Amino acid sequence: MALAAACPNRAMRVALRHSSKNRTPQIERMIEEMTYISEHLSSLRQEITDLRNMNARYNNKSEHGPLDQSALEMRSARLLQIKRELSNMLDRPGDPKIWWEKLR
Repeated sequence: MALAAACPNRAMRVALRHSSKNRTPQIERMIEEMTYISEHLSSLRQEITDLRNMNARYNNKSEHGPLDQSALEMRSARLLQIKRELSNMLDRPGDPKIWWEKLR
C-alpha cells in the first residue's frame, strides 16, 4: 500500500491494466494518453520548482554579471513557455468530436 501512495501513476497503470482484459484499442490509447498527461504535468511541476529555486538564488545575490542576467532571461522565457503550454492544455475544442479524434 505504501508503494501505491509513493507512485500513484504506477499504481493507476497497474490497476487499469488488470481491471479488464476486454478493452478496445481506443480505450487503451486513452489510458496511455491520460498517463502521459499526468507524467507530463509532474515533470512541468518539477521544472517550475527548479526554475523558482534558481530565481530565488539569483535574487539573493547582490551583484549580477552578464551570464547571470542571460540565465535569468532564459528562465523567464521558459516559465512563459510552460504557462502557454498549460493554457493550451486547458483549451478544449468546442466540438468534443475533435477532442476524441486526436486519440484515434
